[in-house]
Amino acid sequence: MQEKIYTSNGNIMYIYRIMKKYTDVDNPLKVKEIIELIKQEYGEELSSRTVRRNFKVLESKFDIVISKVDDSYYMDYEDNDFDSSEIRCIVDMVNYSRFVDEKLAQSLTYKLINQLNENSKKEFVGYEKYMKDNKTKNKEVFYNVKTISEAILNKKYIEFDYYKYNLKKEYEFRKAFSVFPLTIICDIGQYYLIAADKEKNLFYYRLDRIKKIDIVDGKPINISKEKLNNYIHSTVGMYGGEKETVKAIVDKQLLDDVIDKFGREVQLKSNNDDSFIMETQVNLQGFKNWALRHLENVEVIYPEKLKLDVTETLEEALNNYKK
Repeated sequence: MQEKIYTSNGNIMYIYRIMKKYTDVDNPLKVKEIIELIKQEYGEELSSRTVRRNFKVLESKFDIVISKVDDSYYMDYEDNDFDSSEIRCIVDMVNYSRFVDEKLAQSLTYKLINQLNENSKKEFVGYEKYMKDNKTKNKEVFYNVKTISEAILNKKYIEFDYYKYNLKKEYEFRKAFSVFPLTIICDIGQYYLIAADKEKNLFYYRLDRIKKIDIVDGKPINISKEKLNNYIHSTVGMYGGEKETVKAIVDKQLLDDVIDKFGREVQLKSNNDDSFIMETQVNLQGFKNWALRHLENVEVIYPEKLKLDVTETLEEALNNYKK
């Protein structure tokens, strides 16, 4: 015998779903409009008395605020809900992140937008992203995140194959690794695994270049939080190494970039109307690459070995162009 479904028991859910889907402070609904939408979407006919009674239940039992404007009602924004501006930020991060492949980005965008009510969804009509085709083709990134997170939680090792591009713009196998995962961080639009080998040396790996990952047993490695933080904070663009004091004269037009890149701990001192002197503790290789990217706006003045290294790199580049 088929079990009977008592649809009237769902009255409060019908009302809640309609209010959440269609109403906000700018788009309240009259009770008769709520009744009509419930009939259209769920095939159930409710009385106005039932709707108003369930409004009170939502407020008293579930702390859901139903506000009234004249003869219309709307559901107030809930603390655990996203508003459209928050969803927009997350959608943009998904679509402009290089570690999320195109198909997954589209799927996540659809899911995120569907968290909004029908009125807010209209803000995304015609949404497009504008970026070069530099997204990863590795569809295993989110699986990698899940597997690495599980390994970290259970203090296990991971084994994986590591890939890099060849001149045909294809991923090719480079090396297999077995490491103890410590954390996952995001830097310059990429996801990175920070891990240790059995000698407690720290390394980083791009998650979008990891394939065929497995969790394996092994003796856990204890890395102090201080050592891990120093390793992470000593990098620029994920170049590992020890931190050293660096000073440079920088054009003022790069001030925002300097603070964004090196953090609020960076020391700044005015040099003249057009430039300032920055001082920070950072990995030299990473700083060199950053300085070369802003060649016309950055002059390294300390340490001398870094200044010489930058000079030699520029001389080599100049000689290559003279050939």
